[in-house]
Parts: sequence; structure tokens; C-alpha cells
Amino acid sequence: MPPPRLPAGRIPGALRLPRPLVRHTPSHPIRPFTHNSRLHLISPPLGRPQLPFLSPLTSTRPLPPLSIHLRQHFARLISTERRDYYKRRLGRGLRIGLSFYAILVLFQVVKLGMYQEEIEHQWPTPSEWSWKSRWCLRSAQALMHPEQMGKLMTNWPMVAGYLRELLERLENIEGEGKDIVEQGDGGFFVEGVGKTGLDVSAKAEPWRRGYFQALMGAAKAAENLEGWLTDRKQRISAPAEYVVGPSNPRPKPMPAGQKKVPQEEDCELASPSPEVFYMKILTTRGFDTRQKLDAALSYADWLDYKGLQETARDMYTWAMDIAAAGSTVDAAKVVDLKTGVLQNTGSTGQLAPSENILRVSTALAVHHARHGNLPTALSIFTSVLKSRRALPPAPSGSVMMPSPPSPFKSNDIIRSFFSSLKNMFVPVEYPAPLPSGDEPPLRTTTSTCDEAGLMTYIGEIIFASSSKEKGLAWTRDAVDMAETTILELGGSEDRTPRHRCAECLRVGLENWKTMVSALVAKAEKAELESIENADKAWYGGQKDVQKKALERKRWEAERLILDDRIKKLWPIIDGESGLEGIAPNSSLFV
Repeated sequence: MPPPRLPAGRIPGALRLPRPLVRHTPSHPIRPFTHNSRLHLISPPLGRPQLPFLSPLTSTRPLPPLSIHLRQHFARLISTERRDYYKRRLGRGLRIGLSFYAILVLFQVVKLGMYQEEIEHQWPTPSEWSWKSRWCLRSAQALMHPEQMGKLMTNWPMVAGYLRELLERLENIEGEGKDIVEQGDGGFFVEGVGKTGLDVSAKAEPWRRGYFQALMGAAKAAENLEGWLTDRKQRISAPAEYVVGPSNPRPKPMPAGQKKVPQEEDCELASPSPEVFYMKILTTRGFDTRQKLDAALSYADWLDYKGLQETARDMYTWAMDIAAAGSTVDAAKVVDLKTGVLQNTGSTGQLAPSENILRVSTALAVHHARHGNLPTALSIFTSVLKSRRALPPAPSGSVMMPSPPSPFKSNDIIRSFFSSLKNMFVPVEYPAPLPSGDEPPLRTTTSTCDEAGLMTYIGEIIFASSSKEKGLAWTRDAVDMAETTILELGGSEDRTPRHRCAECLRVGLENWKTMVSALVAKAEKAELESIENADKAWYGGQKDVQKKALERKRWEAERLILDDRIKKLWPIIDGESGLEGIAPNSSLFV
């Protein structure tokens, strides 16, 4: 057996040369992944990648500032490709957002334009005015008639603001009031009123009519804003009792939802007195008789409301003088200028009173009835009724001038949309001027409604002063005439006569119901008294009880019949004037 061999390499030991140990020493020492000093955060890159997020936190190593930490973290996450991706997404979103808002703004502009075109067709403005003046007038007119625009409240401070700006533009001699002049040497000044009216006779009739509408609208706004203050800094108007200041240490709380509170030191009157605008109309040269009469009667009615009875009586006298001065016939032959009672001298148009004289006499009768002077009021009403019944009929071939229509918004969306499109492309025709009222009126279809209104007044006065039965009979006849007239005008496109007849019918039915209710209560009281006296009477007591019970049943039956009639006619009345009692004088603190 051979001996064991020792392990040996293939190369003999003598021939194997020793390999020297070679050490590669880099310029920077190699450090492990988990070791990272503060110096290496700003040192050149090492042989191995430095990953600070793998380094364990030591108690001796302070945390870097948050800004540096976030910058390093997001710089690692957001690459060049991802940055370009986010830029594209952000740019695309910005373009979509801007396009959406541009479409939204254009939609609002188109909507505003359609609204302005719609109210321009309802309340046309003079074409010779600038677009800003026309905008102010039609916007104010729309705000003053909220029931025709589908709204319930009138923003009177905004109405006053629109008309204030409009009057400043129209009365600017260097602007739109180029040809107007002041009366006298620099105009007349009245204490408490200011300057009187201007001379606008050189202007065209549409310009003068628009100026008159602006003054009348400003007067109506002033009536509704009496006692209101406007905070110019906060742009809010409210009654004086809501304003915080030294003169009002305990103001009323503002309405719910209104966060702004007006301060007294920043407030001024929301509008001048209505007298300023009414007197300006009455003293302006260039207005016709009807326009001045409208201002005089409105001013007198406002004075009556304020309790200034003597001043209102003087204004009615002034109104009669205006109507008499413009009449084509001798006014002294057809009316008593002091009392307003018409003479009724004949039935021909030669001696018939003018429309303006009839209006003033009717308003004067209402004034007397309001203050309890019933005999004078009754005599004036009966004379006016006789004069209207004696008016000559209109010629068969003549066409009465209709008033401009005032359409309501339709509930049909499609019809309303196409109507708005039609208004965009159909030009607005400025209506012809109304008659001045200096001529005697002619008898037309709506004359019956005027007579029914007079009969309603007469029935009310007779019921309150002399005979219950006669007053009720006058009221019944008035309701029958108004109902017949409104049914005849049911298909008419002119809404103004139907509206007047609806108001007359509503007032007549209310008076009738009040009268019947009073008669029912009186009959019940009389029946109870007869029952109490029946036991004491020695003869005829039961017959008197039966008579009183029969009378009570009669009035109760008439009340039931009247209720059924009101239910039948109420859709007609409500369709013509359903919002009239709510809308005109309502307002919010704005």
C-alpha cells in the first residue's frame, strides 16, 4: 500500500512567485450606505451613492430645515417627464376653466341684453337719447312695475338712483339737454323747493315725454322713500329708525339676512321731497295739459295723504285752473270752477266738458268724500255721471288709439323663448302721444266702466248717508255694468281698459259684500229685539218676529248668492290685478 500523499499544487513551490498586495486608494474614502456625515451633504459625489433616507437618525444629527427637506424630497419624486405632464394638465385645466367662465360671462351678457330688449318693448324710450339714458329710464320703469316682471317687491332706492342719474344727464345743457334753457334770468328759485322748471319747448315730443316720465317716476320714488336715509359708504338705504347714531340711540334691528347697518354720520336723505319734482313739472314750459294735470292731481293726492287738507284743496283748485285754461270751450259754461259741479247744459260736443275737467271734478269729489263732506261729493259725482252719459258717441269709422300693451310673462318656456327672440329682431316703435285732454271725450266701450266706477262711489255715499236700500241698488247696478264690460273686453289685446274694469268690479263686489254683511247684522239684531219684545207685547208680537226673521233670511240669501258670484268672477279679477295690492309699495332695505 503506497504511503499517503500530501496535497500540493500543480505549480511547484519554487516556481510560484509571491503576488504583491495591491491597494487602490481612491481620492475619497469609501463609506458604507448607512454612514453619512453632515460634511457629505455638500461634498462631491462619493464612490458609492449617498442615500440620506437610508441613514439612521442619530441623536447627534440635527434635522434639516423643513424647506430643504421638502425640496430634496419633491425633487427626488418629480422627474422631468412628470413635471412636463403636470404642466400639460395644469395648462389644459386652466384653458377649460377660462373657457367655461368666458361662456358663462357671455351667457349673462346675452341674458341681460334679452331682458333689456324685453323691457324696452314694454316701456319704450326715446330713440334720440343715449344708450345710458335709455337704460336708466326703462330699468326704473321695470322696477316700478314688479307685477309685470314676475316679482313681488319694488326696490325704490334703486329706482331713485336710476332716475337721479337720468335727470342729471337730461338737464345737462352741455350734454343731452343741449337746447333747453332756464326760464327768466338764471331760473326762478322757490324756498323749500329749489329751482323751478326749465323751458324744454325746443325739444322733440318724445324727448319731452321721456323727461316727464322721469320726473313723475322720481316723484313716486320720493313718496315711498319719505323718512329714509342712505348710507353712501355701505350703499344701503333704510328708514331713519334703523340708522345707528346719536339721534337714534336705540335703533330697530335690521331685517333678517341684512348684515350691514347704516351709520348716521355717513347718511343723507334717500330722495328729495316729492314737492320738488311735482313743482318742477308744473312750472316747466313744454309739457301739455294732460301731463301737468297728472302732476297736479298726484301732488294733491299726496298732500291729502299727509293730512294737509287745505293745501290739497288749493292744489285741486290749481288743477281746475289748468284744465279750464286748456279747454277748447268756455270752461265757466260747463263747470263751476269753485265747487267742481258740472252744469250739464247740453248733450252736444260743443258744450260738453273736456276730459281734463271731468278728471278734476271726479278727483275733487273723492277729496270731499274722503273728508266727510258727503253732500258736496254726491252732487259732483252725479253731475259727472250725467255728463259722461251725455257724451257723443264715437264715429263709426274712427279707430280709438290703444294704449301700449303690457304683456305678462308666459309660463310656457318655449313660447317665452321665441317671444324673447322675436323682441331681439323686431325694432321697437315709440308710441304716438296721448291726447292732451283739452277736447271733450267720445263715448266708447270703456265709457261704461267709467260710469260703473262713478255709480260705485254714489252707491257708497247713499248707503252711508241716507238710504241703505238705494245705496245697495246703485252698487248692484255698478257691478253688473262692470261685469258686462270686462266680459266684452275679454279678447282685447289692450290690457289697460280690462285692468280698470277689473279694479272697478273688485271694488264694487267688496262694497256690495260689506253692505250685505252690515244689513245681515242689523237684521239679526232687530230679530233678537223683536223676540225679547214679543213676550211683552199684547198683540202682534209673533208677526213682528216672523217679519224680522224673513228679512234676515233675505239678506243671508243675498250674501250666499254674492259669495257664489265672487267665486265665479274671482279668476277674472285675480288675473288682471292679483298682485296690484302687494307689489307697488313693497320694498326691502337695500
